[in-house]
Amino acid sequence: MATGATIDRPTIDRLAVRVCHAVRDARGEHQAWVALTYVANRLDDQSADAVDAAIAFAAAKGWLSLGGAPSHSVLLTPRAP
Repeated sequence: MATGATIDRPTIDRLAVRVCHAVRDARGEHQAWVALTYVANRLDDQSADAVDAAIAFAAAKGWLSLGGAPSHSVLLTPRAP
């Protein structure tokens, strides 16, 4: 790779959409809490920090509800993409 070349990495908003899709895939037709470890495993091509940031972004947008303190699961909201 030439010096100064960029690597195509998903932006945080696109990664947040992928997070929502992973949660939707996990829960199927039922509204259910999904473990954050499951989401992280589904997005194992991304760094843990990027996934955490995408989850936080999705929660701030109102796409996900966070469960636990510290958070250990997520719930997809009707506003999710």
